[in-house]
Amino acid sequence: MQASRAGMVEGAIDGYHHHHHDPNPSPAETIAVTTEVHKAVSPNESDKAVTPNEADKQVAAPSPVEETPGKLPWGYKWRSASWYITAVVTLGTFSDILSFSIIVPVIPYHLQDLGHKNVSGLTSWLLFAYSAGIFISTFPVAYFFHRYPIRRLPLVIAVLIMEASFVLFMVAKPYWTMVVSRVLQGACSSVVWTVGFALICENIDPKNLGTNLGIAFSGVAIGVTVAPPIGGALYQNLGWHAPFIFCIILLGVDLIARLLVVEPKKKKFGALAERDARWEAQKKNVRESLHRTVSHVPSVRANASSPATSPAIPLPSTTTTSTAVTPAVGAESDAASTAHTKPKELSPIQVLVALAKMPRGLAAFTMVFTFGLIIGVLDPTLTLRVQSVWHKNSNFVGLIYLAAAAPALLVGGLAGWMADKWGSEWVLIPSLFMIIPWLPLMTLKNSLAGFMVYFAMMNLFGTVMNTISGLEMAIVAKQKEGISEIHEFAAMNIAFSVSSAVGAIIGGQIYDHVHNGWTVICWFCFAIFIVTLIPPVFFSGSWTVVDRIRGVNKPPPGHRHNGGGHLPDEESALPAEAEAEAHVPALAIVHEEGSAASTPKALTEKGVATPK
Repeated sequence: MQASRAGMVEGAIDGYHHHHHDPNPSPAETIAVTTEVHKAVSPNESDKAVTPNEADKQVAAPSPVEETPGKLPWGYKWRSASWYITAVVTLGTFSDILSFSIIVPVIPYHLQDLGHKNVSGLTSWLLFAYSAGIFISTFPVAYFFHRYPIRRLPLVIAVLIMEASFVLFMVAKPYWTMVVSRVLQGACSSVVWTVGFALICENIDPKNLGTNLGIAFSGVAIGVTVAPPIGGALYQNLGWHAPFIFCIILLGVDLIARLLVVEPKKKKFGALAERDARWEAQKKNVRESLHRTVSHVPSVRANASSPATSPAIPLPSTTTTSTAVTPAVGAESDAASTAHTKPKELSPIQVLVALAKMPRGLAAFTMVFTFGLIIGVLDPTLTLRVQSVWHKNSNFVGLIYLAAAAPALLVGGLAGWMADKWGSEWVLIPSLFMIIPWLPLMTLKNSLAGFMVYFAMMNLFGTVMNTISGLEMAIVAKQKEGISEIHEFAAMNIAFSVSSAVGAIIGGQIYDHVHNGWTVICWFCFAIFIVTLIPPVFFSGSWTVVDRIRGVNKPPPGHRHNGGGHLPDEESALPAEAEAEAHVPALAIVHEEGSAASTPKALTEKGVATPK
């Protein structure tokens, strides 16, 4: 009889899981399972259901906030879909980079019209002001929104401030107002590059993370390549205001897209975040308790010798002759399972120090810095090279940039997919080697078509390098307590913005003051890439190239491949307390006297298989 009732108990739970495939049941569903268990262990009693209100009291709901806020917003399914989130971030990176680059070629002409002298120096300071805005705001933004995980609101506010700064820059005549405008634009850019990419990493399936990040990074390559020709054409044909009006319209489209985003993890739109976290944690404890505490005994007497403790949700009272459901773990394990450990918080300085101590993240940071430096060096000089050698105007130079942007539109997502499938090291290292040959070839003067191909191929593999670097940063962020994706992308944003500004100054100075300046620039970029190749060979990927050659440090068999990184399974990623508790046997049989009938050791000695 006892065995049959035990089967009924287990059948009640197994039957629920067979018909309900949701691994995270709601509180009402949890109570339903509890009621079924009670029916199985107390067949002679009346079926006493536990109401949701009673469940709230038993689970110690932290506040009387309404559980269900009502109807989901319009278009919730597609507005919270991974493809839409990725598309919004891609549009954000495209509009951000285009807004930065589109006015660079026209600023000198406007400063001349306003009567300023030393135009090249003033232009450099405006570029520096943009980078200064990024540098000043990036880590405070990352630190704040790491502690308070709000995503859509800062993205919306950032694009509104960006539009206001463009209006200010467009109508301003005092030079200091232009500087203020560029600082504001840099600060808004930091929000896109930190909060936007964190939104992807937090809501995209990890096995598809590389693909989605690759698509998002393609917006950078496209924006960098199409901005100069668009800005030049608009200024030449429509005047000073035209590039700014174009950017304001583009940012308006970006604003609408951001407003429509619904964060998938924020499904209870009327509940407090703290209440949700506590409620979800206690529901998890209930499920764990139901899985590990089923026992079948004639009765349990409350005496000092009983090892039982109260379950997370008490069952309705039963008679002394009925079976009962009791936990098989002690009070210490129960306390460990319900304890909430406060996440470790790092200051911005501590984040920088921690990032510098992580070789894999530092290698990715170096590659992003190199990509920005090369882009900065080539942008102000490539147009002059084409004009001086082949006597082509700015419109033809625009075609060269567009030809280079076309393959970059597709290669980002493809590179991310390949990294998801085979590992980032298999994509990153070949792309670095493939960048190097095209730079010396760009010094040749015999063929304009060949020059366009060389530049396009260099830009293609540079985009791959930048994409995989972002993926590497996202993976590294999961390996250090107190650091998240938002910190890694903050570092990436600083690296790209500062290096591109420095590169523009270096490129301009070399081209103007060094004999055969273009040749020197190409060989300078060649040397930079040679040096950059060293850290990824030693540190990039879950199983680096050097370790593969030496045959050491193979990923443990219990790990799974994830976007170029072998991240631990959920079980192995549990905290120490939860991991220890996971190994506690699920069931313990208790005699009528209340003593343990069969401890795990005793069950093993008797040949009874204990649950794993």
